[in-house]
Amino acid sequence: MPADAPTESPRPHAVRLMLIGLAAGVLAGLFGVGGGIVIVPALTALCGRDQRQAVGTSVMAIGPLAISGTVGYLYAGEVDVYIAVPLALGTMIGAWLGAALLDRVPLALLRWLYAALALATAIRFLTVPGVTSGPVEHDLLALSLLIPVGVPIGVLAGLTGIGGSTAMVPVMQLGYGVGAAMAKGTSLLVVLPSSVLGAWRNARNGNGSLRDAAWIGGAGAFTAIGTSFLSVSLDPRLSDLLFGGLLVLISIRTVWPDLRRRGTRSG
Repeated sequence: MPADAPTESPRPHAVRLMLIGLAAGVLAGLFGVGGGIVIVPALTALCGRDQRQAVGTSVMAIGPLAISGTVGYLYAGEVDVYIAVPLALGTMIGAWLGAALLDRVPLALLRWLYAALALATAIRFLTVPGVTSGPVEHDLLALSLLIPVGVPIGVLAGLTGIGGSTAMVPVMQLGYGVGAAMAKGTSLLVVLPSSVLGAWRNARNGNGSLRDAAWIGGAGAFTAIGTSFLSVSLDPRLSDLLFGGLLVLISIRTVWPDLRRRGTRSG
């Protein structure tokens, strides 16, 4: 083979990866989500990565985004560690269960159920924005209940790669009356342990590119911390309206592949 022959899988330009990271960081800081909703489709569409490699790279890149965004919310006092610990424990248990059930559960049904729940939550945020009833009580019973709350969120994320923060933020706001900024900051802290474990597992299995993740995570860290400062200053009504709009987009994207396949078969 000639020395100048093209490689089988050429690496996309670093600028493209950085732009993906910048966009993911905006979502992480502004909405308290991991950013995978941007990273995965961008890597497949713009960089030619297959779905498995894109997901693995996304998991590796989320850690720097979550750390950077959490710092911004911590600085503003908008992270509740007491809530984050039991919720993180529940989501990690759920993610383990989800991985074990991966070959036994109809994923298409789960995607549609999640899309329906996300859309219903979006309607609530869009029609009655800015309503909270105060922070969750920090007693042992209230905090321990967050473990079973986190389990189904983790199961959904483990089975489908969706859910996670986009489910945790509404649960904290609507179920426990936590303010918008506090819910987002706490969600980013909850994401950290699972993202570290997921990155280690994917790197060990050869899923994803550490180099790509470094470009994405490094660039996204800047926008994540910047938009986290912006998020804590947002009016709660505007914050809920923006998050509701994000949930609408996520619900559509979740079932879009199924809709396209149905359209292809009917055509």
